[in-house]
Amino acid sequence: MPNQSDRLISLLQSKRRKDPKGFRKYLPDVADMLPDPGRRSASSPPFGLTERERAFHHEGLRNTLCDLESGGLTSEQAVKGLHHYAMLIRDDALFDEVKDGDFKALLKAAVGKSPGSYRAKTTISVAKGGKVLEPIAALRGVYLNLDGERRLTSVTIRPGKVREFGKLMKVVGIGADSESDVSARHDHYLAMQEPHGSTQ
Repeated sequence: MPNQSDRLISLLQSKRRKDPKGFRKYLPDVADMLPDPGRRSASSPPFGLTERERAFHHEGLRNTLCDLESGGLTSEQAVKGLHHYAMLIRDDALFDEVKDGDFKALLKAAVGKSPGSYRAKTTISVAKGGKVLEPIAALRGVYLNLDGERRLTSVTIRPGKVREFGKLMKVVGIGADSESDVSARHDHYLAMQEPHGSTQ
C-alpha cells in the first residue's frame, strides 16, 4: 500500500509529465529535485524488450520483492533484483506498485548500506562485466550501471543528490512549512491543474 510520500511523488511526477513547462514555471525547485526513474538517456534508444523478456523481468522483480519482504533474500539475489529493476526502468516498463522504499530496501540488501548512509560519491561493484555504457537513474542520486551486454556491473551513489530527495519532501510534502513560497505555489499549481485533486 503506497504511503503518503509515495502518493505525493506519484502525483507530482504525473503533473510534470502532463505539463513540463508549467510545472517548472511554478515549481522550479521541485522540478530540479523530483526523482524520475523512467528517465532515459537522450542519446540511446530503449532496449525494446520483447513481451516475453518484459514478463521475465516483471516476474523476477516481483519474486525478489516477495523474498525481501519475507526476509529470505541473499545479496546475490538482491543484485539480480536490481538488474530486473534496471531493465524495466530502461524499457519504461516498471510497474506502478514498486515504490522508492522498495528500491532502497533492495539496494541495502545488495550492497549492505542504504543510499542515505554514504557521505562521498561511491561506485560499488556488484558483478563482473564490461565498460559501463549507461547509468540508469533508479532514484535521485542512485544509478544502476549497465554494460554493453545489459549486465548490471555496479551501482553509483551521489550523496548530495540523495539528500535532495529528503529536501523535496520538506519543500512539497508532509510537514512542510505552510508559509514557504514554494509550498504555497505547489498548492496553487496543483489546484489550478486539478481542482478536484484527481491524480489522473
